[in-house]
Amino acid sequence: MSKMAYRPKYRRISSSSCERITAGLVFAAAALHLGGPEARADGFEKQATSRVTAVASKPPPERRRTPPKKPTQDTEQVVVTGTRGAVRASHSMSPVVIVSHTDLTRTGQPDLRNALSLLDPSINNTPGYPGQLGFTTKTASLRGLPSNETLVLVNGKRRHTIASIFYGGAMQGQSPVDLDMIPMSAIDHIEILKDGAAAQYGSDAIAGVINIILKKADHGGSVELSYNQYGSTVGTLGDYGRGGNLFFNKGVRIGNAGGYINLSADIIGNQWTNTAGYAPMSKGGTPTLLYPLQPNGQLDSREYGNRYRQLYGVPETEKQAVSYDMAVPLGAWGEFYSFATYTHRTAYEPGWYRPSNSSQNIISVYPEGYLPIISTEDQDFQFTSGLRGKNFLGWAWDASVNYGRDQTALGLSNSINVSLGPSSPHNFYLGTLTNSELTADFDLRRKFDTGLFKYPLSVSGGLEYRYNQYEIGAGERAAWADGGYIFPNGVRSLPSAAGLGAYYPNAAGAYSRMNGAFYVELDQQLTKALSIQLSGRNETYSDFGNTANGKVSTRYQVTPWLAFRGSASNGFHAPTLQQEYFQSEATFYSTNSQANNALITTTNVYSSVNNIGARALGASPLKPETSHNFGLGFVLTPIRNFDLSLDIYRIDIFNQIIPLSVSGNGITGEQVMNILHASGAVPNDGNYYQYTFMRNAAHTETEGMDLQAHYLSDFGDAGTVLWGVTMNQQQHMIKRINPLAINLGSAVQPLFRNEIGNLTTIYPRNTLRLTGTWNYGPVSTTVRISRYSSTKNLSNQGPAYDETVGPAWLMDFDISYRFRPRWVAEIGGNNVFNKRPNVLNARAQAASSLYQVNPNYSTASIYGAEGSYFYGKLRYSW
Repeated sequence: MSKMAYRPKYRRISSSSCERITAGLVFAAAALHLGGPEARADGFEKQATSRVTAVASKPPPERRRTPPKKPTQDTEQVVVTGTRGAVRASHSMSPVVIVSHTDLTRTGQPDLRNALSLLDPSINNTPGYPGQLGFTTKTASLRGLPSNETLVLVNGKRRHTIASIFYGGAMQGQSPVDLDMIPMSAIDHIEILKDGAAAQYGSDAIAGVINIILKKADHGGSVELSYNQYGSTVGTLGDYGRGGNLFFNKGVRIGNAGGYINLSADIIGNQWTNTAGYAPMSKGGTPTLLYPLQPNGQLDSREYGNRYRQLYGVPETEKQAVSYDMAVPLGAWGEFYSFATYTHRTAYEPGWYRPSNSSQNIISVYPEGYLPIISTEDQDFQFTSGLRGKNFLGWAWDASVNYGRDQTALGLSNSINVSLGPSSPHNFYLGTLTNSELTADFDLRRKFDTGLFKYPLSVSGGLEYRYNQYEIGAGERAAWADGGYIFPNGVRSLPSAAGLGAYYPNAAGAYSRMNGAFYVELDQQLTKALSIQLSGRNETYSDFGNTANGKVSTRYQVTPWLAFRGSASNGFHAPTLQQEYFQSEATFYSTNSQANNALITTTNVYSSVNNIGARALGASPLKPETSHNFGLGFVLTPIRNFDLSLDIYRIDIFNQIIPLSVSGNGITGEQVMNILHASGAVPNDGNYYQYTFMRNAAHTETEGMDLQAHYLSDFGDAGTVLWGVTMNQQQHMIKRINPLAINLGSAVQPLFRNEIGNLTTIYPRNTLRLTGTWNYGPVSTTVRISRYSSTKNLSNQGPAYDETVGPAWLMDFDISYRFRPRWVAEIGGNNVFNKRPNVLNARAQAASSLYQVNPNYSTASIYGAEGSYFYGKLRYSW
C-alpha cells in the first residue's frame, strides 16, 4: 500500500486547470462522435430498455415533439424491485418510486445522494455533526431511519458498504453504501421500494430498497460539461464550492444478435465551501485567545487582526468514475452479462484550527497556529458477471458472482505531532480501512398452472452465499507515537499528530464472516382483482447464527381506478464488521472542574465490543437488529393523466445498534475508572480514559405516510405541464431503552439526550415537495418548492443548549433549451433564495468546542448550511 500524496499546507487551488482539461475532453468527444455511424438522424438518444425486465423509460420532456399520451399497458414503466418478476409500476403491491435519469439531471447535482434528496421527500441527507470523516463521505436516510437500514442494489445485485464508520450525528455507528461512488452518467433510472424487504433481499432492507438500474443502450450517447458553485461564503476562507464536471456515456452494439456494451465516465471536481464565522475575543465571558500573552501581560496585537481561522463545509473533492454494463447472447439457451463500476475519489477536509497558543502547537513551528487538512483517498469498485436463461428444465434462471470493495486511505497534512518536538514531520499517513464483499447467487423462476385458480402461480427461489472481510491497517509511527517532548513550562506534550487520530498497531487486524441464505417467493393472482405474494428467507451467519424472515403482500383492484395494497413483514440488519471490530484512539487535554480546572490528559478509545476495556464496561457481542414492518395504502387514477397514491406505515426496530460513550473524567467518572483499572485495560497513571462502543440499545417505532400525486395538463400550442405533489410524514418514538449490563455510575445513561435526539427529533416530521415541469417546444422548465418542518438536535448538557432549526421553504429551478438537434444548454439553482438554518443560541455557542460565531449554524439542518447553489450545463447527444 503506497502512501498518499499530501499537501504541505492549506491553500486555495485554482480551478482553471481542471476547467481546461474538462473542456478539452468534452469537445474532443463531440468531435469524435459527430456524425458517426451510431448517430440517429434526429439526434435524439434512444431510450434504454432493459433486456431482462423490459423497463421503458419516458423520453426526457425537452425531447418531446408532441404532447405525451396517457400511459398504457405498453408504455407504462415496469419495475422489478419488490418482485422477482416484472410488474407495471401502478400494479406493484408495495410503493415503488421511479426516478429517471432526466429527473436526476434536473437537480443540477453531480452526485447521486444529493440529487435523490432533492427529488423524493422520504430521502434526506443525514443531519447532525458527522465527525470529521463524515464530511468527505456523507450518507442518506430513507424514512428517517439509520442509513444502514436501507439496502442498495445495482441492477438487482447487492452493493457493498463503505469501509469507514461514522462517529457523530444521526449517522453515528453507520457504515452504509456510498451512493456517490456510482457514476451519474451510467444511471438509466432508480427504483425506490418503500417497504420492508428483508424476506426478499436479506439484511439491511428494513426501511426499503434503492435499486439503481444502469444504462443498457447499444448505440448513441452523450457528453456533458457543467459548472457549479454556491452563491455566497463566510469570511475569507473557502472558495464558494466552485466545481467543474464532465459526464460521458456511449452505447456500442456487440454482434448482430442483440449484444451491447454501455460505457460511462464521470470527472468531478469542486473546491471548499465555508460556513464558519470568526473566532470571538471572548466566549461565554471567557477570553478566547489565539496567541500567548505578552511578557507584560498584555494581549498580542495580532489578536485584533483577522479572526476568520476555521474552514467548515463541503470538502474539496476530486473524483473520477467509470462503469460499463454489457450483455452477449450465447444462443437460444441464455446470455452472458456483466457490469462494473470503479471510482477514485480524493477529498480534503479541514480539521479544527489550532491557535498559536494551543497545547497541540509549538510556536516556533506554527507562529500563527495551523489548520490541519484531513485527506481521504477512496478506491471503490463493484464487479458482477453472470449467466442467465429462460429454460432450464422449464425454469428461468440467473447465476452470478458479485464482488465489491471499498478502501479508504487516510492522511493528514499541515499538522504536527508535538511529542516529537520541533523536528516533527507535518504530513502523516494515518492508516487504511478496507471493506470487501463477495456474493454468489443462483435464482430460479417459473409459472405453474395449479388448477386451483384461473391464473398461474409464479414461483421464485434461490440460494446466496456471501463472504465479508474488513481490515484496519495501522498508520505510520510518526502519526501515533509519543516522543516525550516537554514544553519549556514543564508540561508534557500530547502524543499523536493533531487533526485526526491515527490507527495504532494494536487496532490493526483483518476480520471476516460468511453467511448462506435461501429464499422462496410465491406470487398468485387469486381473482381478476385480488393478488397475493408470500416471501420467506432464511440466513445463517458464521458470527451470530440464524435468522428467518417472512413477508405477505396483497393488492385488491376495487374498481378500474382504485386499488388497495398492503404488506406485513419482519426483517433484520446484521451488525456490520465495522460495528463489531473498528477501533481507534485519540488523546487530548481537558480541564477537571472538580480539581480547580487542573489540566488533565484524556484518551478517547473508540472500541471494538471485544476490547478488554469495553467488555469490563458491559460490552457484549452484538445481536442483529430485527424489525416488524406494516404498510397499507391505495392507488387512485380517477381521471385521465392523473394518479395519486397514499401509503401509511409502521416500522418497529428491536435491539437497535447505537454507540455508548462512557467517560471516566472527574469525580462522576470515578466508578468507570475503577472498573477499567481493575480489569487491567488501562494503567493507573492518573490520566483519564473514555470508551465508545456499540450496544443493542433500544426498541424504536416509526410511523409515517408517503403521498404522491401527478397531473399532466395539456395546453395545446402552449405546451404541457406535469404537476407533482409528494410528501412524507414521519414520527419517531423510543418504546424501550435496554438497561446497561453493569452499573457505571449516575453520570452514564443507557441512552444520552443527544442519541435520543438522533433517533426522534433530528429529522423533519413533514417534508412537502411541489413541482411543475413545463415543456414547450425546445424549452423545458422545472420549478420545485420544498417545505421542511422544524428539527432539533438535543444536547447532553440540557434543554437550554439544544439546537433548533425552524420550518423552512426552499425553491429550486431548472431551465433547458435545445438550440440545435444535438445540443442542449441548461441553467438552474437549488435553494435560490439562500435559506440558511438557525444559528446556535447564546448558551450553545458558548459551550461549543468550536471557535466560530456569527455564524455558528445548527447541524440539525436537513438542507445543510451552504445556502444557494447554481449551475450551468452544456450537453451534446448523438
